[in-house]
Amino acid sequence: MTAGVRLLALHGFLGRPSDWDGPATHLPPGTTVHAIDLWAVVEKPGVTDWPSMSTALDAALAGALEPGDARPAFLVAYSFGARLALASALAFGGGRGLRGTCLVSCNPGLDDADAAAREERRASDEEWARRIRTWPEPEIWRAWDAQPVFAGGGDGSARREGLPASRETLARVLTTFSLAAQPDRRTRLRQWRAPLLWVTGARDARFVSIAGSLAESGVPATFITCEDAGHRVPWDNPADFARALGAWMTRITETES
Repeated sequence: MTAGVRLLALHGFLGRPSDWDGPATHLPPGTTVHAIDLWAVVEKPGVTDWPSMSTALDAALAGALEPGDARPAFLVAYSFGARLALASALAFGGGRGLRGTCLVSCNPGLDDADAAAREERRASDEEWARRIRTWPEPEIWRAWDAQPVFAGGGDGSARREGLPASRETLARVLTTFSLAAQPDRRTRLRQWRAPLLWVTGARDARFVSIAGSLAESGVPATFITCEDAGHRVPWDNPADFARALGAWMTRITETES
């Protein structure tokens, strides 16, 4: 592994920057992880929709990419964070020294023509927003972990330190940046200009299927499935995830050197 790699990291929904502390210990020596607080990004004034969120996220990423630091930099983003990263101009084009992006358990979006699927997701996220505003915290966590998407992996409780932002912020983000409102990013992904690693867990059948369809459609990514992992790949199997990510970053840096 090339010495001195910078890794910017985006957490998932109900996550926080410290979630990456565990996986970071498995990364190759010389890898510095800068985990970004997405709640601080979405709470910035004027962040009210996908375009304004994209601008705020790119500002946060650019701020973490210190111009005087010559080390190669990469972005890793999980689930909700990965969906936000799909809107990033820096990730798309590899600007400001960002060599490539790793998206983990990422949903590229619902078909724009599938109004029924979008309405179903909108109703689901509105119900979740209501729960977050009104339910006791233990009930929120139990219901969150019981979702089918997390079957086959760990429950994430080892990383839990309470709700990561105010209830109102969490509820607003659920609806404003719902999958129901997210543009379908498949065309954007087929045009992706920077190196892209797409990671899924073998026990996450739905997202393995999504990855397969993206590969068949010509998305120019390296697709990897980690064994013994569900949706929460970096925490279900941190060693294999770190090994795959490290090998990919090495290939990119050695190819470009």
